[in-house]
Amino acid sequence: MTLMSHRSITVPLLGVVFAVGCGGSPDMIDAPDVREPSQSTEVPDTADGAIVGVRIHEAERDLPGLFEEWRALGVNTVFASKAVTSTGGFRALARKNGTGLFIIFPVFYAPEELSEDPELAAITASGEPAKKDWVEFACPSRTDFRNHRIEEARDIVRRLRPEGLSIEFIHHFVFWEMEGPDRDPAALPDTCYCVHCLQAFATFLGVPTFSIPPQPQRAAAWIKANAADTWVRFKVQTITSMAEEIADAVRDIDPEILISVNIVPWRRDEFDSAITRVAGQDSRALSGFVDYLSPMTYSFMLHRPPEWVASVVQDLDRVADCPVLPSIRVSPDSRKGAVFSDAEFEAALRAALESPSAGVILRSWDDIEADPERAEIIRRVVRAESSEHQALKR
Repeated sequence: MTLMSHRSITVPLLGVVFAVGCGGSPDMIDAPDVREPSQSTEVPDTADGAIVGVRIHEAERDLPGLFEEWRALGVNTVFASKAVTSTGGFRALARKNGTGLFIIFPVFYAPEELSEDPELAAITASGEPAKKDWVEFACPSRTDFRNHRIEEARDIVRRLRPEGLSIEFIHHFVFWEMEGPDRDPAALPDTCYCVHCLQAFATFLGVPTFSIPPQPQRAAAWIKANAADTWVRFKVQTITSMAEEIADAVRDIDPEILISVNIVPWRRDEFDSAITRVAGQDSRALSGFVDYLSPMTYSFMLHRPPEWVASVVQDLDRVADCPVLPSIRVSPDSRKGAVFSDAEFEAALRAALESPSAGVILRSWDDIEADPERAEIIRRVVRAESSEHQALKR
């Protein structure tokens, strides 16, 4: 299968992406200097041009068997961690099966770096490190950290030669996974108020550095009173520039590489425009240099009805210059004890596939593999969507 960039086509592709959790040891023998053509002649039974993929973090099981299972489901794309991509034989199997490869690339989520250097942490308006539960973020303005991430992305693409790069955690700190629809917008976190960001903001604002108080709480009060709108523009510019610099860096290595960016799943007017005000994500700007925007629409986990998934896609599509590819959860995840019925899951899946969606990312494979009924729902709905798509083309 040949993956195509939206920059070279005008019709969005129908994409269905499965998520999987899987690691292994690097094998430099399976590290080609150039991307090799697919060795597979069998085309998966999916809609013409569709992306049907899996997401992998570890690879502890029989790889040929795993690829066979994916092919049985019509999977033709894998979203994999750097460790999995380096696992012996993985890329060779992907090529043999005609499976496209995206490498997962987190940006400001940096637990390892923060463990080594806690001073790297983003700082909230209350003066605390930007951390909640398992989510902890690095300061987005640190030049050394930004350059390190950019070089890391460049190195990954140079060595592993994927078809695509999935840029993730490319926003300001917020534990959005736990923010329900009744959340007070004023209670959402605001970052980053470390000295590096405050100095960068002073330059952005065109005032002397000493004009802004160096203490986070005092700085937040000063900014709210004197430069609230400019602060939002600064936050957006910090995120957009980082995403664009990563995209430019990897396209220096491979001009044809596809790029997807994960989006915080809030519509533009939700939580007092928190998608820009808090997360710093400008979907219109991001869509100008990537191939997919991927909102993480985990409806059940976020206490939303299934139809909310489609509304997020529609809201993004109104401003995006690229296809929108939503993610949905297969399991209830953080709502322990809550019942996520098959009917509600199927409704969320169908909502994710509603036009103008480019498809759906299903997370995770572990949950699909552990639940044959969910797997059958996916197979049935996806096959039906594929058949309908092909019928419309005729």
